[in-house]
Amino acid sequence: MSKKPLVSVIIPYHKKKNFFTLTIDSIKKQSFKNFEVILIYDDTDLSELSFVKKKLSKIKNKKILLNKQILGPGFSRNKGISKSRGTYIAFCDADDIWYKDKLKYQLKFMKENKLIFSH
Repeated sequence: MSKKPLVSVIIPYHKKKNFFTLTIDSIKKQSFKNFEVILIYDDTDLSELSFVKKKLSKIKNKKILLNKQILGPGFSRNKGISKSRGTYIAFCDADDIWYKDKLKYQLKFMKENKLIFSH
């Protein structure tokens, strides 16, 4: 039996405390389970960092990267990609909410259509 491909979920985070619980809950509820979460904390103000760590605490396969200066979402995503191990990359903003089968259906679509990129 072949192992399912690992998906690296890349999340740039900058002052999204009011939305982040719903975002992380939607990721934790994914029907496709072989993923890692790479969160890039893009803020020099560390006041929300303990909140973020607590929300990610039940995700076993995770990395939290701290930017020394604010880089913005694009550069933060690139930093996350450089630390990823996944066969696939999924971008998630810190205020997004995913349907529970988002990863499952997107991977299926990509494989069936021999795609290396979809959005």
